[in-house]
Formats: sequence, structure tokens, C-alpha cells
Amino acid sequence: MEWKISFDEVRYRLELALKPAEPPVLDEVLAAVEKNGRLHGPVDWVFPAWIIYVEYAAQRIAEAFPLAEEERRQLFHFRDAMKQLLLEAWRQAKARLTAIYNAIADGTYRIERNKLYAPDGAWIYIERLTPRIPINGVTAKAHFPDVLKLPRERLELFQLGWRASDEGNCYARPYMGTTQPWQVFAWTATRYGELYAYIPLANLTREGVSVVINIRAKDWKQRWSKAEATDLVASHLRRGEWAPLLTMWLGDGEAKRSMVLHGMYRLVIAAKEPWKLSNSTSMYEALVARGREAFVKLRESAGAYGELLDLLRAHKWIDVKLATDDGFRAAFKLNTEKRSIDVLREAYRRNYGEVPTEQFSHTEAERWRNGAVVVAGVEMFLYFFGAKSGRGGSLKAERYVRDLGMALAIAGRLESAGFRPNIVRSHGYYVVYIATTDLLRLAEKDEAVRRAIALYLAEKAKNGTPRQREIAEKILRRHPLFSSQPSRRLLEADIAVRS
Repeated sequence: MEWKISFDEVRYRLELALKPAEPPVLDEVLAAVEKNGRLHGPVDWVFPAWIIYVEYAAQRIAEAFPLAEEERRQLFHFRDAMKQLLLEAWRQAKARLTAIYNAIADGTYRIERNKLYAPDGAWIYIERLTPRIPINGVTAKAHFPDVLKLPRERLELFQLGWRASDEGNCYARPYMGTTQPWQVFAWTATRYGELYAYIPLANLTREGVSVVINIRAKDWKQRWSKAEATDLVASHLRRGEWAPLLTMWLGDGEAKRSMVLHGMYRLVIAAKEPWKLSNSTSMYEALVARGREAFVKLRESAGAYGELLDLLRAHKWIDVKLATDDGFRAAFKLNTEKRSIDVLREAYRRNYGEVPTEQFSHTEAERWRNGAVVVAGVEMFLYFFGAKSGRGGSLKAERYVRDLGMALAIAGRLESAGFRPNIVRSHGYYVVYIATTDLLRLAEKDEAVRRAIALYLAEKAKNGTPRQREIAEKILRRHPLFSSQPSRRLLEADIAVRS
């Protein structure tokens, strides 16, 4: 038999799968799900990561959706059943991977057709590009509650899209097989009720192990063939109903985040008969629509389902939000792209060595001058970002300095206090600033900063330019912390003192 993967590659992937790993934490698990929906890694990382995600998703659903006591009990029983399923599969997968790795190291393995065996009988499939480790007898039964509370007609629209893409048919019942933890919850929410779940195998990838979970919805009969479901999705789309297309795209849609971030909006879905969904000449995918408006329609069609996708951190739903929400897009870029401060810090270290540390001082007389605030011992000044461009509109605290070393030292002081500063260049100066999120967090703890921000916003709302008034009023509406009656009295007193 001719393998599609080399023996050395199998050995490399086994080493990666058995590599020691630190226990996963929630932030890194969610970051992986947000990136591409999947969890990969050493066997001692990926199974615990799944468990962490299941716990997170169940808790967030319980907090976000109104559930009766029995429904909450069902949700948490589903959580516990999935955790037990993953624990049992973890033990079995690790034992088999270890046995096979040792057999290869000792030269005691044997190969029969498409399987590689260890002396104890453990084996893996090796005929494909991705070797697979079978997992036997790991099953669970549970109920998933109706969290969406949608009318049956609306729910069927979402079911249609899943059936046209990832959903299969098993004993005349709908079933889903997935390596993406968010899909477990996104799909079961549309096929709630009694479920039969099992883990048939784990994949051995170049990024580590990935887990396959299959779930069969026992309370639903499969109403459509794949072709019928695709026809119905296309029919609904022609009539302006995008809900079935949303779940079809969640299943088989193309997710290219870099294109979305660069303003190239293409709604592409893999399909056996792409001509049913578009005029595309491709044999394997349908270009359903172009332009931002297509993603707007997807988002509008979601309704309560969008709330679920949001809390699940589904990567494709994040792409929809990036295409349709300018504020979310700006925040995402700020958190993921290489920031100016990192570039400047690297350049400084290449040219001058370590960044200096400085001591900063301020006087109380300067504290309230021109919207000044003191942050971690550094005097900074409040400023509306976007007041001139007409785009966005947010509040920052900034500090101008001539020297890059001083700017980096200030940023270091702010970072040591738990803030996330950035540095940009502006007309020969280096501008160190912290964004609205940090300012809000500081204002909740520091009464002096809260007072300074309240005064600044109130004064701009009263005496600023039209654009400044617009931004100030928006912030005051969103954050009552700064628009209370005491803040208005403080402004009146401050104006009286100045006059």
C-alpha cells in the first residue's frame, strides 16, 4: 500500500501530540476559537481546553438566556456529560498514542494495510494525509434545552442551512460531526432535546491533536436530503430571507479574515452544486454575494441566534461583526495587529539597548489644567480622538514628549500599572496615550480622575465645537458615571471659580 504521509511525518506528529504542555487557561482557549474555531495541541492540552470551553459556554448561556429551572438543569447536565466524555476520550487517546510512539521507537510496530499497530493492539489509521486515532466506547446521553425560544418556522430556517452544509443523516436523525467546540453549541441550539454524543476519533495534525465529536439529535427526524436543503436555501435567498444562508455559511462558508480586514467582502460557500446559489463558474464553491451589505444581511437575519454566536466566540461570526461594526473592527485591529509602540520599542533596543526608566512628578496645581489627569504618576491630558476626522469619536489621555526614550519610559510606567499604552509619532513629537477602556477602568477606582473626566466632558458638551459636543454627549449617555448630578454641580463650581 502506498501511504499519503511519510513515516517520519507520523513520528513527528506523535512527538508533538505527546509533548508536555502547561494546563490551558480560558483566555488562550477563547483566542484559539476566535481565530479559526478549532483547538489543536498536545493531547494533554487539547482535551482540557475542550473541557474549559464547554464549561465556559454552558455558564455564559445560563447567564445570557432566560431559562426555567428544569432547562438550567438540562444545560448543566449536558455540560457534565460532555466533560465526562472528553475525560474518558483523553485517557484513551493518550494511552494509545503513547503505545504507538513507544512501538515506533522500539521498532516493535507492525503495519497491516492502512493501520499501524503497537504490540498491545493499539493502532492508528495512516492511509490519509491526516492520521487518525480511533476512540472506542466513549458515549453519552443528555438533553439540551431550547435556549433560543424561536417559533418553529424561524428555527427551521436555521436548521435548513446546517443541513445544507455540515449536518448529516444517521438513522433518519440529524447529526453533526465537528472538531470545532463552538459548533457543538451552535448546532445543538437548533436541534435541542435528547442527544446522543460520542467521540469516535482524534486527528493527528501538524499542530497537534484535534478532537472529533459526533452528536445525534434523537428528538428530530431528518426532513431533507442535502440537495433538497440546498435548493430551499437558494429559494429563500431569492425571496430575501438570509437566515438559512447564515447557517449554511457557518458550516461550509469560506472564512478569510484578512480579506475582511482589508475591506474585501466576499460571501463564498463550498457546495457540490454551486450553481444553485450563484452564477459562479467554480466547480466547488459558490460566490453568493459581494460587498459589505451581504454581511449586514447575514447579521440582521441572525436575531437571537446572533447573541448565542457572540458569546460562543464563533470565528465566522466574528468575521461578520468585523465586516459590519466599525467600532468592533477598530478594537480588533488594536488588539491583534502589531502596535506602533512595539515597533518603536524594537527599534530603540536595536539602536540604544535597554529602554530607560524615569521618575515622573507632578504638582496639584497642574492637575486640573486643560483636562489634565495623573495616571500612575504621569501627567496626561484628555483628548477627543476623531473630533477632526469625523470618524469614530473616543476619549484618550495623552502625553507629548520629544525624546523616544522618555516616551518608552512613560509607557513602561503605565504598563507596570496595568494599562495598555501605545505610542505614535506626530509632528516631531512622540505621543504616549491610553485609550477609553483604560480611562474608564481608572475612573471607576480613582475619584480625582473621575472628576477630571466628568468636568472635561461636561465642558465640551457645553462649550465645544459641534463635533466635540457630539462625542461628549455620546460618552455621557453611554457612561452615567460621568453624567450624575454631582458632576454637573462640580462643573458649575469650577466655572464659577475660573470666572
